[in-house]
Amino acid sequence: MSSSDATVLVVDATGSHLAQFAAAAARLPEGVRVAARSRDDLAGPGALDACVALAAEAAALILLPMGGSASIPGRDRLVAALAGRPVHVHAGLSSADEQGFAQAVCADFGSPAYLRRQAYLRRGGADNLAALMQQLLRDGGRDLPAPPPPAERPTEGIHHPAWTGGHDTDAYLAWARARLGADAPVLGLWFHHNAWANADLAPYDALIAEIEAQGGIPLPVFHVRFPDADLGNLTGAALVERFFKRRGRAVIDALLSPMSFSLARAGMDAEAMFAALDVPVLQLVVASSSAAAWEASAQGLSPVDVSMQVAQPEFDGAILGGVVATRELGAPDAATGARAVRREPVEERVRGLVAWAMNWVRLRRTPPAARKVAILFHHYPPKNHRLGCAFGLDSFASVVAMLERLKAEGYSVARDYADGDALAFDLLSRLTNDRRFLPPAEMARRAAARVPGERVARWADALPEAPRAEMARAWGPPPGVAFCHGGEALIGGVVNGNVFIGMQPSRVREAGEGEALDLPDGGLIHDPHLPPTHHYLAYYRWLREDFGAHAVVHVGMHGTLEWLPGKAVGLSGACYPEAILADLPNLYPYIVDNPGEGTQAKRRARALILDHMIPAQMGAGLAEPVQEIADLIERAGLAAQEDPAKVAMLAAEIRARAAAAHLDVPEGDDAAVLEALHDRITELATTAVADGLHVFGSPPQGARFNRTLAQFARLPNGGTPSLWEAIAAANRVGEAEALAQAEAAFAELDARGWDAATVAAVTAERFGGSARVRAALAFVAEVARPKLVQTTDELESFARGLAGRYVPPGGSGAPTRGSLDALPTGRNFYSVDPARIPTREAWTVGVAQGDALVARYRADHGRYPEQVGMVLWAGPTMRTRGDDVAEILYLIGVRPVWEAGSGRILGVEPIPLAERAFPRLDVTVRASGLLRDAFPNLMGLIDAATRMVAALDEPPEVNPLARNVAVDAAELVRAGVPPEEAARRARFRVFSDRPGTYGAGVNHLLESGEWRTVDDIAAV
Repeated sequence: MSSSDATVLVVDATGSHLAQFAAAAARLPEGVRVAARSRDDLAGPGALDACVALAAEAAALILLPMGGSASIPGRDRLVAALAGRPVHVHAGLSSADEQGFAQAVCADFGSPAYLRRQAYLRRGGADNLAALMQQLLRDGGRDLPAPPPPAERPTEGIHHPAWTGGHDTDAYLAWARARLGADAPVLGLWFHHNAWANADLAPYDALIAEIEAQGGIPLPVFHVRFPDADLGNLTGAALVERFFKRRGRAVIDALLSPMSFSLARAGMDAEAMFAALDVPVLQLVVASSSAAAWEASAQGLSPVDVSMQVAQPEFDGAILGGVVATRELGAPDAATGARAVRREPVEERVRGLVAWAMNWVRLRRTPPAARKVAILFHHYPPKNHRLGCAFGLDSFASVVAMLERLKAEGYSVARDYADGDALAFDLLSRLTNDRRFLPPAEMARRAAARVPGERVARWADALPEAPRAEMARAWGPPPGVAFCHGGEALIGGVVNGNVFIGMQPSRVREAGEGEALDLPDGGLIHDPHLPPTHHYLAYYRWLREDFGAHAVVHVGMHGTLEWLPGKAVGLSGACYPEAILADLPNLYPYIVDNPGEGTQAKRRARALILDHMIPAQMGAGLAEPVQEIADLIERAGLAAQEDPAKVAMLAAEIRARAAAAHLDVPEGDDAAVLEALHDRITELATTAVADGLHVFGSPPQGARFNRTLAQFARLPNGGTPSLWEAIAAANRVGEAEALAQAEAAFAELDARGWDAATVAAVTAERFGGSARVRAALAFVAEVARPKLVQTTDELESFARGLAGRYVPPGGSGAPTRGSLDALPTGRNFYSVDPARIPTREAWTVGVAQGDALVARYRADHGRYPEQVGMVLWAGPTMRTRGDDVAEILYLIGVRPVWEAGSGRILGVEPIPLAERAFPRLDVTVRASGLLRDAFPNLMGLIDAATRMVAALDEPPEVNPLARNVAVDAAELVRAGVPPEEAARRARFRVFSDRPGTYGAGVNHLLESGEWRTVDDIAAV
């Protein structure tokens, strides 16, 4: 076949390679042309049809997907248009979907020819890409010269615009220190090899220049993210050893990582690698949207960006910084027709995030004796009895423990506290956020510091235009009136050596001193769009600039900073959490079983989470009236054997007492009722409840330790059986007795030792040698108990974080709910990958929940439900990996489609009616603001499921959702809404707060009492 008039069509999902394909076009034999398109080029009207027509005339097709084959618009049409001509799909090694697609459409998939073409692509560069296209045409029968073999190019190395000395770290650092100073801090920067191969380096060059402008030395290294046997690139650990360490010690003070994906999730021991490096790993984001779209977006980042560049790096212990660059489209290329795709830095974000990174370095390099730390309690609502509120944490005793640890580390702590009460009373004797009973002069006397109004005004003037104007509209000119006296802003708290102990300032101006709750514009202070006060800004600026804090510690769940207005994730400098906190490192002790709200702090307040244990646990026991019922049930059981005539009398009394105690009394004969009430009372008695509050860094003390341990063993953990169930089966006892026997066994093991031989002996003596009991006890001995002892790691990680060292990642969830993999605490917890929710396990649970819901409704009402309302919260979604989401999908009548291998959700598909026990239901979902931010993909998934089911042609009795959508659409059309818009509105089933807001503010309005009618509530 002749080579003349041969066109190679390249479709690149991301557009990252197109500039190099354009350069490669000039290296091709005469008559061979390149036509290229990115996904963006195919988005306009008729663009995909035109590309398919182009494919029909092309001699060969190259597809470069990213994140699955669906990332190529019209993939099947494009392949079909080639009609047997050669197609090459560059399939990612970790994507089963892409591999499967490549195998289906590449006639020579897996052959030496295919692998050779892959090698050209993996090595990159214009020469290799020209050879790739030439080889593909030859493989398709074109008479072209054989291209050279794939040219070897560096798979990793040092990139600096002014450095030409190669890839040796020692030589580079000697050059850099001669330019920038021998003692200048070194910031490692690693980035994707593709950016170097495709000369798409503007974001990294901007970071390099800014690091140098702020007095640091950049050590920029490009590399291939994951090991590739064909390329022979360095593993992550080997790369760290070669470029970032010398003689076993780090030569860098922090690592900036604008990298996607997780090393840990790819099978590498990221925790060990980063622990050996022992510097903060600071995650930066190169957004997949344009700067204009990012600026305008209330969400900030797309779901794909959140998954790949936020959620996944959290598995490696990275601390999220924010967006440093965006993806921009240029004019069409003359050679290929594709619009150039380039990454461009966001200058304001680059400056701010480098300053934040430099402050982590400053924290690391400052000796403990000179290091200054601000420790802030939460104080909301601002009443003195709420000072130090933190869910599950004894915050005052915890801060005393922190102060003791800081003093032991060499920090300047001038005053010791005997206990948490002493600290609490010290703070209460000073200025707090509760000013109800203090005249302004007394407030000023009690203040730790007073800031002149003109200084507050300068701080406000330095804000970006939008927050500056919004704060002025809400609160008047700075310094405002909240916590001001004599024109000065008042700072509450106490300076204790180099430690400031205070409380997070009040989110808004509260009622008091005759001030009305209404703002000048008539809006309520509970409006979730409302900006913080001038005093809020002044408090944090005073900590940073006047007190000179190197870091701030927010004590316990949860404060207000991370909930201030702004983008959901990927914040700009105009978003309030960024504007307020600025570049201060933020450490955040947070309860381990609430990743939903902790993740908000991680992603909107750049927090290094230091997770802490839940409070000590115990069985709830029974209130006296319920205990009396339990005693009567026991007497009835004895009477059934010894004096049956009395059973009816006792049963009648039990029914009456149960009704009076508001216990559900089931229908049935006496025996069934007594058995059901016995089970319910046992469940109540053994339910885990908190036994006091947790003290940071301290495992449960005394008998609380074993009671907590017993609650941890209640449910199965992985493949380990429930200890309670195992004991109940072995000794034929109920759940309450099984709990008592578990605690007794723990006490005996405490006395005799927890070694394997003793565990086996106790199992034989107490539980008949049960293999299940032995396995469960062995798990307690080898896993659960040591992890609970390791609660002391919380203070270790606190000290490490404040020394600018690496804090390892850890899971999150409720240890009492089978999530012992979340222990030990003291970790920078991660949540979940949004793209993998719901998991297969969650689907199993969700189906069971859906069946139970429908069965209960049918039992109560004699028919199937048709409309169901459900509330989705981020916390439970994270803890369960999507049980509730799975239930919603199941009720609607669809099931997830998981990608093989990765477990990512590709979409949903209808469940055939033959497989369902009840109709497809009409489900309306109310999602929390945090779920909206953390899991926009789930809202989209449920919406897609709703639209899919609404479009099915099925009888209304089996598809009430489709029936209701049709009825609603018809009503809207009758009301004058155009048919297409009416159909769209009729399908709405997923609702949430307005973007950038968290909660409608109704709860705050109700608490304030400042409402009179339902209309007042509706107006919020």
